[in-house]
Order: sequence, then C-alpha cells, then structure tokens
Amino acid sequence: MATSPTTPHSRGPLRAGAAVLAVLAVIGCSTGTQSNPGGPTQQELVASLPPAKGAVDTVTWNLTTGEPDTLFPPNAATYSGGQVAANLCDTLLTFDAGFTLKPNLATFRQADPLTLVYTIRDDAKFWDGQPVTAEDVAYSMNRAKDPSTIVSFAYQNVQDITVTGKNEVTVKFARPDVMFNGGMASIGGMVLQKAFSEKAGETLGSSGGGLMCSGPFKLDSWRSGDSITVSLNDNYWNADRRPFAKQVKFTFVTDGTALVQALNAGEIDGAYEIPPSAIPALRNSQAGKLTFGPSMQSMLLSVATPDGPLSDVKLRQSLQTLVTRDELAKAVYNGAAMPVYTVLTPATWPNDQKTAYQAAYDPFVRERAYNIEKAKKLVGESTYQGQSLVMAIQSGDEAISRTAQLIQQQAKQVGVNIEIKPLTPLVFSQAGYDANKRAGIDLILGTSFNSAPEPLEPLGFDFLPDQVYNYTNYTNETVTNLLTEARQTFDGAERAKKIIAAQQIFEPESALVPLLSLHTVTFLNNRLAGGITSFAYWSTPQMAYVGSAK
Repeated sequence: MATSPTTPHSRGPLRAGAAVLAVLAVIGCSTGTQSNPGGPTQQELVASLPPAKGAVDTVTWNLTTGEPDTLFPPNAATYSGGQVAANLCDTLLTFDAGFTLKPNLATFRQADPLTLVYTIRDDAKFWDGQPVTAEDVAYSMNRAKDPSTIVSFAYQNVQDITVTGKNEVTVKFARPDVMFNGGMASIGGMVLQKAFSEKAGETLGSSGGGLMCSGPFKLDSWRSGDSITVSLNDNYWNADRRPFAKQVKFTFVTDGTALVQALNAGEIDGAYEIPPSAIPALRNSQAGKLTFGPSMQSMLLSVATPDGPLSDVKLRQSLQTLVTRDELAKAVYNGAAMPVYTVLTPATWPNDQKTAYQAAYDPFVRERAYNIEKAKKLVGESTYQGQSLVMAIQSGDEAISRTAQLIQQQAKQVGVNIEIKPLTPLVFSQAGYDANKRAGIDLILGTSFNSAPEPLEPLGFDFLPDQVYNYTNYTNETVTNLLTEARQTFDGAERAKKIIAAQQIFEPESALVPLLSLHTVTFLNNRLAGGITSFAYWSTPQMAYVGSAK
C-alpha cells in the first residue's frame, strides 16, 4: 500500500491473548536480516504484556494519529478508524496461534476452489439484542465489495454473495483466490446490522450516524474534535473475550509533547504508535511502561501523481540513495525502526518462504545504500530542471517533520529542490486515498501498514491498475499477470516465485521509496495490565484485553 500515515493494506483471539500472542510471535519472526541501530533486536520485541487481573471502570486511550474520518468498516483503513472499529464490529473469521483461520462469527467450508460457504453462529446478537443473521452478513459483505470502498480489492475475484440457508452465506468466485478468506478476519469481514445501516444511509459510521455491530464494546458517543466513548457490551456472545473495562474513552491528542504530559500525569492511560520524539521522555516514566513490539508498518516516500517532474524514473531512482536510513532509524526514531529497502518489507514475508524473499531482497540493500554521488548522477541524467517538488507531511508529527527536513537537505546536495507542505491529520489521511486531495503535491512522506504477513496485500494495492494507492497509475501487463496468478496459487513456493518476479519489474520504477520498517511502540499506565503490543492490535478488539493490574 502506498504511503498514507493512516492507511492499511486487511486483517481474533482468546481472553488473555494467548492465541494472539502466538500469532504475534509468528509475525515477529518473519522478518529478514536487518540492522537495527540503537534499538531492540527482533528477539527483544514484546508481543503482549502480562494479562489483566481484574475489571476497571474506565480506560482513557489515545489515538495518536488523531480523530478517525469514519468508522464504517470497509473504509476504516486508518490507524485510528481501524483500531476503534475492531472493538465495535466482529469479523466473520479470526486467526489462531499459528496464523490459521478459525471461526468467529462464522465457520467456513471451501466447497470447491470457486466456492466458500460460511455458516453463521446462532447465538450472536447485535448491541440492540437482535440476532446476527445470514442476511446481515451477506449485506455487509456486499457493502465491502462495492468498488467505492477501500477494501474492495479483497473482493475483486468475487462473483456473487448470496444467502443460501437460514444461517448460511455462499460466496462464488470467478477465479480461485488465496487471499480472500484471510480478509474476512479484518475490516473487510466486519459485520453490520442491515436494518440500522440502511436507515443510517450515508451517515453510517460517522459521528452523527453511528453503527450497529456485535462486538465486545458498543458505541456510546462520538464528540467530534474531542473523543469517542465506547462501553462494555453486556450481552457479548463470546465469553472468552469479554472486556475488563466497563468504558473506554478514545482521545485524539496528536502533539507529542502534550501526549507525554498527559501520559505522565495519568490523564491518559495509554496509546499505541507513540511518536518517536516522545520515546526518550517515556523510557523511564514513573507512570507507566513503554514497550516495543513487532509490526508490519513502514515509512515510505510516495510519488503522489503520475505526471510532473517525478514522471521521470531516473529522478525517482535518485531518491532511493539520498537518505542515510541507519542514521534515520537511530537519531530520529530512537531505535523504534529498522532500515528497509523494498516496498515489500521483511516483516511481510511468509515464514516458509523467507529464504527466497531474503535472496531477492539483498541486492536492493546494496543498490539503494546511501550514495550521494550516485543520486547526483541520476539527477543529471534525468529531465529535471530544478523545479520545486512539493512533499506533503502530516502536521504535528515531529519525526516525520525531521525526516522531511533531512530528505530536503540531502536532496539539495544533488540539485533537487523540495518544498515541505504540512497538512492537518484529517486532510493528510484523506490524501492517502483521494486523488483530489493530492492536487499540487509531488511526494507524500508518511507511514503505511499491512494487516497480515501477506505480500499480495500491499503489492495489489500499490501496483495493480485502478487501485486506490496506485498513485502513479502504474500499469505493467507482466506484473499484473504475475500478481494475479500468485493470488490464484495455493502453493507457497510457486506464489513466492511469481511475486519475486514481479518485484524485479516494479521496484526499479521507484514509485515508492521505502525508508524504514517501524516497530509498534505502546505505553500503558502502571494501574493497568494486559494489552497487545504488536501491530496485531489493529485488527483485534485490543481494548478487551486491558484491565486492572491488581
């Protein structure tokens, strides 16, 4: 997926998080060979904190990327939106300890390569007490399938979705799709109540329209500009995932200094994605604990438009060797990151094919190592005439701002002029998926993430025609065929061959400049325990695991 600081590419669990923890361990060990200057090694990353011991009345939790633009699941593809929605809306399926799909709201049966049958459990209820029906499931899936949604990519091979029994929904495919079922454990598989959703219309998922779901928490209020409050769903069907907290208040503090003060004062109990600038101030906090966890996030520089000076490939390639990634990870990210050299980050490689992906990755590490003279030569060979390139960043993000300044300074050394343009968190988020919001912008610097260790997830979003994060309108028939074939190939080794072959073609185009692989950095107040500290929090009802430490 392209670089939006708030956009994913799809993604559970037992009460104390045992299953989730093992899943996170799987994710954590799927990274390849990377240096990590000044930070924890991969083995030192923590996937979860000790389980909570009791109930609490209230938890105040901050969304560091700001207020969500929507909670409508198929479009809640942002850090904030997806995190909140995961507490409210159940998914059809979930992952077990080995990252194997398991039942959640439904069981599944692969009737044949082109047919999946879901049987909906008969004891699940929405917050209003109404049962979750096959009609609700089919409705929700068809809403997610609509081309207007961000997650429609997951449904691109679906022919039709129909109710075929009292508790049964059948999905027919035009061609086999190895990715689809995994998507049903993420925002693309979240279930909404049909009657409520149809009545809400276009306001569904907004601060005024709300939602009706069946998750462990129910939506109480959304005060725009201030907070979102959710409360315990007393009738939640899954007794093993019943929350410890009676109420959770999500706040929207994006300023790092203000967040540190609120965390140290106990005004806010915790947060994910602690800004790198806040790490030194929180390492030795007396109020709580800072934890580094495994993640499938990355920071990238994206070419934001198909035209303009950056339509020249040599100019784009020059950006690959401009940045001292090691120093960036150490000095700006305070050890909460590792250098990365391809769009497909090592954390995304499937475990059983890690060796093949590593062999394909290593040449890019050598080719894209910091080399200012090489960058200067590429600029000279390009058609660039000294125009100012506008680079958008999210305002209030000190680490991104410092990174942007570093890129600006190093670009100037090779004759490239970059203008930094801060955007409000909301506008920046929208620019990630709305081309109109990218008007006048040449580059976007931000973070991106995968919801599962699935290479086809980011690559499909970034390099297939007409996808939401394909900002440069990249089209290559061979790449399209290879990625399409890989999606239909259930044999892991064969899939890896096809994906790696596609990588050799699209990477030299440099539509995306990968810089860092980021850890999930979590802070939790000492009065609390539990909590997932890996990026798996994003697709899991993560607040259900946070409770009293005593």
